[in-house]
Amino acid sequence: MQKVGGMLDFPQMKVTKKQLRLAGFWRKYLRLTRGRVGVLRALEIMAEEEVDKDFQAVICEIHDDMQNGLLLREAIEKHSAEFSLSVREMVRAAEKSGAWDEVIPEIVAGLEEGVFG
Repeated sequence: MQKVGGMLDFPQMKVTKKQLRLAGFWRKYLRLTRGRVGVLRALEIMAEEEVDKDFQAVICEIHDDMQNGLLLREAIEKHSAEFSLSVREMVRAAEKSGAWDEVIPEIVAGLEEGVFG
């Protein structure tokens, strides 16, 4: 990290396929729910359209956990290998504040920039 023109210049981080897949997951989740698709139905659609069978199983488990009464943050907490602590905490903040339209784009940006794992 160096100072360039009075600002910190952070080294470019390598973005993984997993981070891009998760960014797509959150982007699609936001688009569907903004379009007034219910959360459970949105997860059903996302699972059906997911090509990665392992991640499809994760989405199905999140759906089932939420259908059985868990909050989204509680459901993704069970999948800490997929959803980093940073992402889980941002989801927790969105649930508490209701600021999904602000928080999810930040999650997507963090994943696409390689900041969040």
